[in-house]
Amino acid sequence: MNNNQQGNSGLEIDATKLKEKLDKGEDVFILDVRTPEEYDAWRLSYDKHEKTPLIPVDRLFMSRKLIEDNLPKDKEIVTLCSHGNRSMMAAQMLSRMGYKVKSVKGGMSAWNHVYDATELSLPSLSLLGARVWQLRRISKGCMTYVVAAGNTATVIDSSCDISNSVLAVARENGLTITNVVDTHMHADHVSGMSMLARETGAKAHISAAEGYAPSSDAGVIPNQISDGYKIPVGNNVYLRAIHTPGHTDGSVCFALEKDGAQYNVLFTGDTIFVNAVGRPDLRDKAQEFADSLYHTYQGKILTLPDETVILPAHFDTNTITPKHGEPITEKIGEAKKNIKVLSMNKEEFVKFMVSSVPPRPANYRTIISINKELLPCDQFNMGDLEAGPNSCAIRM
Repeated sequence: MNNNQQGNSGLEIDATKLKEKLDKGEDVFILDVRTPEEYDAWRLSYDKHEKTPLIPVDRLFMSRKLIEDNLPKDKEIVTLCSHGNRSMMAAQMLSRMGYKVKSVKGGMSAWNHVYDATELSLPSLSLLGARVWQLRRISKGCMTYVVAAGNTATVIDSSCDISNSVLAVARENGLTITNVVDTHMHADHVSGMSMLARETGAKAHISAAEGYAPSSDAGVIPNQISDGYKIPVGNNVYLRAIHTPGHTDGSVCFALEKDGAQYNVLFTGDTIFVNAVGRPDLRDKAQEFADSLYHTYQGKILTLPDETVILPAHFDTNTITPKHGEPITEKIGEAKKNIKVLSMNKEEFVKFMVSSVPPRPANYRTIISINKELLPCDQFNMGDLEAGPNSCAIRM
C-alpha cells in the first residue's frame, strides 16, 4: 500500500459499518456527491435518511460558501458516490477544511449489498408454532425469507450475496436449512438458490411451469413443483404452492399451512407487492401476461381472507424507506383499498398494465439467462450486473 492509499484508508468507512451507525441512531450527515440524474435513479434511503442531501462533487469544488452554508461542522459527514472515487475526493477536501468526514468505501455499489433482518410478529405464526424472518437488501429492495418450524427452516427467494445473512439467522436460532425455493425466475437480481443449496445441503425447488434449463454447473438437481405442492417446513407446517402466472408464466406464491388449514400468511414473490403489482412485460409478452395477471388477482389472490399478510420479494425503494427491525408487509384487505388497479375491470386492467410499464431493469436479459440455468453466482464476477434499484413493479 502506498502512502496515498494509507492516507485515504483513514477517510473510508465500510457500507456495513455505516449501517451499524444508522441502526444505533448515530447522528450522521450523509452527503451524496453524484449527479442529479444518478441520484434520481437510485439513492440511499434508509431509516431516518429518507432523502439524503445532494451536492455534486464538481459544485463542492467550485464553492466554499456552498459548503459552509450546507454542511454541519458538529456532525460526522459521510460522503457517497457510485463506487467511492468522487466521494473520496470530496472527503479529502472537506477533511482539509476541518470537517469530520468519511467516504463510503465502494459507494452505492457496496451499499447495494447491505442487508437488514427482522423477525415478524404475527398472531398466525404463534398459532402455527412457526417463525419468519424478513431479510431486506435495503438499497436494491430485494427481500428474502427464512421460514422455520421446530429446528428446520426453508429459505424463499435467496439472492446472490445473502447467504451469510441467511446462515447467520439459522446459526443464531439453532436452525437447519432443509429447503430453498425461488418463487419465479428473477430478472432484476441473480438468484442465490443454487449456491445456498450447495452450501447447506438443502433441497432446491423451482416452478415446473417456469421454463428453467438447469446447467450441469448448477451443482444441484432441483425438484420441480406445481400448483398445490407442499414443501415441508417442520412440525407439520408446510408451504403450499399456488400457481400465480402473470409476472412470469410459472410464478408461484406460497401459503403457510398446518394440518390442511391456511394461516393467513402469503409469500408472493413478484406477483403482488406492498403498494404495487407485478409487471407483465419482462418476457416480451405484456398483453398475454397482463391477462394472466388479472385472472391471478381476481381468481386467486383477492379471494383470500382480507387478513392475509402479503410478504413480497421486493419493495419499492422510491416510496418505501425501510426501518431497522420493522417488517415491510401489507394485508390483502389493505391492498384492495390502496392499489387502485386491482379494482379495474379486465379491459381497463390490461390496457393500464401494458401502457404503464417502467424502464426495464439493467442487464435483465443477462440475469434471466443466468437464473434460467441456475448458475451459482459465486462462479462469476458480479461487477455492476445488479446495479440500480429493482424494477419489477407497477404503481398507480
